[in-house]
Amino acid sequence: MDGHWDGYDSIGGSVPLDLVNTVSWRRDPARREDRLSAPERLSEWIVLVGAGTGRLEISEAVLEAVKDFRETLYRVLTSDPPDVTALRRPLLAAYRHAELTPSLPLRWQVPLVDDTALPHFLALAAEDLLRSGELERIRECEGPGCGWIFTDHTRNRSRRWCSSSDCGNRARAKRHYDKTRV
Repeated sequence: MDGHWDGYDSIGGSVPLDLVNTVSWRRDPARREDRLSAPERLSEWIVLVGAGTGRLEISEAVLEAVKDFRETLYRVLTSDPPDVTALRRPLLAAYRHAELTPSLPLRWQVPLVDDTALPHFLALAAEDLLRSGELERIRECEGPGCGWIFTDHTRNRSRRWCSSSDCGNRARAKRHYDKTRV
C-alpha cells in the first residue's frame, strides 16, 4: 500500500463504522477526501480493517454498491430519528446470499469468496452493529468538518473526538490560542 491510507485509522470500533470513516473531512467540502476512490483502494481497505485475509479483485460496480451502502449507513447513523427503512433492500439481498454458521448462537454470515459478496458482508456487519447494545455509544466526532463516527467506550461516555491526537488536539490548540489571544 502506498501513502493513500496515511492519516486513516480504524477508530470506529467496528467494520461498518470504519467503512463510514473512509470519507475524511465529510462535513468540510473543501477538504473532503473519499479514500475509496478506486476498486484497488477498497481491496486495500478490506485487508487494512481485517475484514478479509487476502486482496479481492474489486469491480467498479461493487465499488459503487459499497459506496452507496456507506452513505446510506452514514445517514442512518446520523439522522434523528434514524431512517432504518433505507437498510431494507441491502439487508434482504444480504440474507439471500448468507449462510447460517454451523453452531449456536444462530448467526448469518457471508463468506468473502469474491467481490460480489462484499456488499452483503458489509450489510450483515452493519445489522450486527445496529442490533447490538452499543447504539447509544455511537457518536460523531465534534471536530469541525470531521464527520467520522466512533463507538465511545469511555466509562462516563464523554469521548468527543475521533482521535485525541487529531481533532482533539486541534480543539485543544484552538482553545489555547483563543485564551492567549485576549
